[in-house]
Amino acid sequence: MMSPKQIPEDRSSSHGATSRQTPLQIIHFIGNFLRIWSIYSMHHYLSQTGASVVLFIFTCLVPSSILFLILQKPWKGRPLSNTQVVPSIINGGITALYFIMWGKGLKSCGPVR
Repeated sequence: MMSPKQIPEDRSSSHGATSRQTPLQIIHFIGNFLRIWSIYSMHHYLSQTGASVVLFIFTCLVPSSILFLILQKPWKGRPLSNTQVVPSIINGGITALYFIMWGKGLKSCGPVR
């Protein structure tokens, strides 16, 4: 009769999981910091200039979308199938609507009013 494979005591699986999660935790922390900083900068910019929220969001997202296009190179990968194109366009529209409503909400009832 064969006995189940024993894992030695010196091989701790928690150390491996912790070392793999550390870069993700750092990225999460930096992402949260940048989100808070962007809200503060949006508040400061819109309260000083009175600019349009839609224009501000557009000018913020265009450089980041160009950066992601350069880094991810979507034209070199496998093309989307016809069943994936429509949900992708719907997702983009909903995300754009979300950003516009978020900015309008900050301006009408948030710290930017």
